[in-house]
Amino acid sequence: MAEVNAGRARRLLFLHDADVVAGPVGALGELAATIEIEVPRHPGFGAADDELAEDWDSVADLAQYYLHKLDRDERQGEIHLAGAGFGAWIALEMAVRAPRRFATLVLVAPYGVKLFGPTDREFADILLLDPTEVVELGWADPAACRDLRMPGFPPGLDDGEYERAFADRESLARFAWKPFMHDPRLRRWLHVADVATLVVSGDRDRMVTPEHSRALAELLPRARYIEIPGAGHHPYLERPDEFVAAVAPFVDADRKIGAST
Repeated sequence: MAEVNAGRARRLLFLHDADVVAGPVGALGELAATIEIEVPRHPGFGAADDELAEDWDSVADLAQYYLHKLDRDERQGEIHLAGAGFGAWIALEMAVRAPRRFATLVLVAPYGVKLFGPTDREFADILLLDPTEVVELGWADPAACRDLRMPGFPPGLDDGEYERAFADRESLARFAWKPFMHDPRLRRWLHVADVATLVVSGDRDRMVTPEHSRALAELLPRARYIEIPGAGHHPYLERPDEFVAAVAPFVDADRKIGAST
């Protein structure tokens, strides 16, 4: 795991969305000034444990992997859990399995739970859209798009980056293609995620709409919802200052509440 400002008693495990480049990008660099941040790559997406994940086929596998790593971690202190998009889905799967482990939970435009009718399209089909369409749906200002990598975007990827982008897409399809971008079993267990939760959405997100994120927050026992104006699907990249202003006080307010390792 990539670590920033290590050695503190409080740490934030942040799970990236699909297509976001590695490391503490966007708002994460600023958050690292006040709390230790770990920003891993998911197995199958260019991580040291890619080979271990070759036979995995569900987000539940990734959630169990991260929980197992935490079980083996001998460091003490509060663990705050956060994720964005695909990473938020993993985080939510972790929270329903081990809610007492985490002091707080931050979910940014999460995939993972289908909330509306069986024929309602709730998540943009990022596996079929071309990069231009993904950017247009995911950013309030497409011209400001940064810190994303996918097949064909940004232009001029070298061969290694291009291969990595295609491998990431292959892994995403394996974990999330059927059923598409959700686990039908997850909704029935949301009530056990008894952890202080902040659900964050950009008000111009067309990948996972604000209406979906708001409805999810209403199903979680200790959640509140916030929208960041002028942001799309990646508010921590597009509006980092506003994201920090929302998330840092939330994490700090619960620093004496929750689980410790």
